[in-house]
Amino acid sequence: MRRDQLQHVIFEIGTRFALTEFYVIGSAAILAALPEPPPGALTATRDVDIIPLTDDQKIADQISFVIGEASDFDLAHGYYAQGVSEATPTFAPRNWKSRAIPIRVAQFTAWCMEPTDLVLSKLGAAREKDIEFAHSASNLHLVTPEGLLERLSLIDCTPTQRTRITERVHALNVPRE
Repeated sequence: MRRDQLQHVIFEIGTRFALTEFYVIGSAAILAALPEPPPGALTATRDVDIIPLTDDQKIADQISFVIGEASDFDLAHGYYAQGVSEATPTFAPRNWKSRAIPIRVAQFTAWCMEPTDLVLSKLGAAREKDIEFAHSASNLHLVTPEGLLERLSLIDCTPTQRTRITERVHALNVPRE
């Protein structure tokens, strides 16, 4: 995904659903902090995960139906939006919304998860694509191990999960083959 594609989705969400503000989580959120990332893990996503400001599941479902995967919008543009809930970023640090970075398009504002919160969320989820994303963000110095470890204390998780995330943070500085 590119920044102009994210801006298009923001405009469409605002226009079609009369949402002047909403949250963007997931990989596309990185485009608020890094408008032109190099091709690779940071641009691999085709979707924009949207949380309505009110966390309204009905609106989230409508977003997924109208401009979601395999919709006419997706078929026409090659990218789409997915309505999700505040529960979706399982490993997001507390108060992540207060650190969100705005992208304004016309009268609409998408509040994008900032890089440290986003990478921690990805390290908690630990899917292969999430780990690749975290490594790419670290390699570009969008996050630091110190910042990640400091913010890790704000994640509500088990001690075992915290240990695993800590190990993944330390592994970010290990060269990948």
